Amino acid sequence: MSVKNNDEPRRRIFLVDDHPVTREGLAQLINYHAGLRVCGQAATIVAALAGIHTSQPDLVIVDISLGDGNGLELTKHIVAKSPTLPVLIMSMYPELLYGERAWRAGAGGYVTKQAPTHEVLAAIRQVLRGELYFSEKIRKRLIHEQLHSGD
Repeated sequence: MSVKNNDEPRRRIFLVDDHPVTREGLAQLINYHAGLRVCGQAATIVAALAGIHTSQPDLVIVDISLGDGNGLELTKHIVAKSPTLPVLIMSMYPELLYGERAWRAGAGGYVTKQAPTHEVLAAIRQVLRGELYFSEKIRKRLIHEQLHSGD
């Protein structure tokens, strides 16, 4: 586990989830680790768009189910408005059902809420580096589809 280092610049993360306890728990996990800081939170798409515009994060973590809509649609909107702003989907839904949809929406990764904390942190850091974070099963599926899309 990392220890905070006040000399290291911290990457700003915006959280979008309609469950306050999930946002607060994730914020505590993120803020504890060196180089990471939550700069804002929202429960709805409308609040997320306003907060993202105001806080200018380095990464947005989005749940799929939101009180006023769908996190995949929010992801598409974020990517359309800010193509260099990475989005990580974090949801309770199995990756095999939504991982590919997240990728097609423009997300840089997908991690389930059932994942251990070290995996969540690995996903955050990998997407912040500009790399994709998907399970091996999803990566194989996406590669297979790309190779056979012209058939």
